Amino acid sequence: MTVDFKSLNNVLKHPMRRSIVLALSERESVSYVDLMNLVGARSTGKFNYHLKVLGDLIAKDQGGKYVLTEKGRLTVQFLEKFPEKQPQQAPLSMADAVLIGFVGCVLMLCNPGFWTPFLMAVYKVNVTLLLFNVFNWLIFLFALIVPGSVMWLLTVRRAHSHDSYDLFKPPFAAFILLLILLLVVFFTGFSFTITLRTPATVQGNESAVYLVGQLSLTTIFVLSLLLIFPSVFLAETVSKIRKKL
Repeated sequence: MTVDFKSLNNVLKHPMRRSIVLALSERESVSYVDLMNLVGARSTGKFNYHLKVLGDLIAKDQGGKYVLTEKGRLTVQFLEKFPEKQPQQAPLSMADAVLIGFVGCVLMLCNPGFWTPFLMAVYKVNVTLLLFNVFNWLIFLFALIVPGSVMWLLTVRRAHSHDSYDLFKPPFAAFILLLILLLVVFFTGFSFTITLRTPATVQGNESAVYLVGQLSLTTIFVLSLLLIFPSVFLAETVSKIRKKL
């Protein structure tokens, strides 16, 4: 693969490829295994892909070890003269935490597993027991994954940090907001329950409709309160696993 000036930026965009070029610049030649260890590569498949993308910036000597080509040495000079600017970490302000927490709170309350059955109940659409169970799982999975992932992403991009104190500021703000809403619902009685029923069956000359289950707004508030912190923890855990892979 030939690397030209237009494609050089994309080639050097990935930190692994920059690490490979810089590691080779410090040594005359490096073996495949040693180069993997130097740059901290864990997957041979991904490492081979990055070597391929580097194209004619690197080559193998007679002993089969990797070296920089003339173009590769010029690339190192380019990297040294124009180093990558690292984003500075900054503590997440309370205003940002409240704003991100508000977004997480809204996402919790927009759970499609709850509002889809609500619309079905309004239009008197009958459901089966299987479909009702699907709604229950959708409510749980959405509450566990989506709000926390969004809050985690917004926090990391804003603070450029994975500090636990910063990561759990927004869910704490969302917890307070959800708790206030739950108390309002409790003291005002402003809650409603969705009743889902099975299709009508004919028994003699009369049709019968049987109850499948019920979903209440209060349940959404309680579930959101229970999952708001685990959802952010799950997002951070997945991020750490991806980095190790």
